[in-house]
Formats: sequence, structure tokens, C-alpha cells
Amino acid sequence: MKHIKLASALVVAMGIAATGVASAAASTGGTITFTGAVTDQTCTVTGGAGTNGGTGNFTVALDPVPATALAAATDTAGNKPFQVIIGGPGQSTCQDGKVATMSFVPSSPQIDPATGALVNALSGQATNTEVQVLDGTGTAIALNDPSNAVQSPAIANNTATIDFQAQYLAVNGGATAGLVSTDVLYQVVYN
Repeated sequence: MKHIKLASALVVAMGIAATGVASAAASTGGTITFTGAVTDQTCTVTGGAGTNGGTGNFTVALDPVPATALAAATDTAGNKPFQVIIGGPGQSTCQDGKVATMSFVPSSPQIDPATGALVNALSGQATNTEVQVLDGTGTAIALNDPSNAVQSPAIANNTATIDFQAQYLAVNGGATAGLVSTDVLYQVVYN
């Protein structure tokens, strides 16, 4: 008797499973989302003077400063000019006469929404210390502002250079000694 009951239970369970498969197959569906971009001919983006010269991704190494130079909130120190080079000699895809607009992505994880500067991503290192990005004239760029774009001069000989500066910024009081590392996403549009 036990075997018959067990067999009956298995037959019932198999019937329920088969019904579930049949109804699942009859009601499947969903959404596929495709994303992308169609762009005009583009130029390369390379770090120039003041950077490690990388293409696409590059590093600006700020010089060390003493914590005493950042003794109070809003103090700045260690200003370093750097350049971003759009295109390059012989890059026929980087057309003369066009203008490149470089902007920083406001949703970049390291942007401090209160200051518009970049927080130190190294925990346990220099505290109350951020990195502020400035345009070529020395005006701080609010990286948290969607209209933070900086235009290049007109592209000539397939090249344009955008001047920037970066510096340490003390926030919430004086800085403490330690290492600093941060990053920001950018995008370049050509007109």
C-alpha cells in the first residue's frame, strides 16, 4: 500500500509540474532594452602637460603639500596646471574648425554634492581633503553641476588643447596627513 500511495503522489506531483511548465511557456514575455550612441567622427582624448599622457584615461599627480597648508575649511594648496589634448596631428577624424566640449559627469561617485569637488577615496588616509578642478583661468568647476562644460578652442591641425588646474581643498576643518586619490568621469562632444 505504501508503494501505491507513493506512486500516486508522484503521478500527481508530475502532473502539477507539467501543468506549471505548460502555463509558464504560454505566458512568458518581457522587455529588451538596447542602449548606445551614434556619434560624429571623433578625436582621441589624451592627457597633456601635467598628466601621465594616457589616452582616454589619464592621471594628474598632485605634488605633496603639508597639512598646515590646509589648516582650515576652504583652504586650498598645491595648484597644478594640466592639459587635455583633443585629437592629434594626422587624425583626419578630428576635423579642423570643430569645437570640442568637455564636461564632467555629475553622477560620478567621487563628486561631493555639497562642494562640487572630489572626495578622497582612500579611507583612513588624508581626511577633510578633497581635490578641486578648475578651468584654465583658475575658476573652480562645480563638478556636481550638469552645466559644467568647458569648450576647447577651435580644432586646428586636427588638435585642440583645453587647459585645467587641480588643487587640494580643505573641507569640514583642517586636513590631516595621508594619501589622496580620487577620480571623475568625463565626456567630450564635438560640434
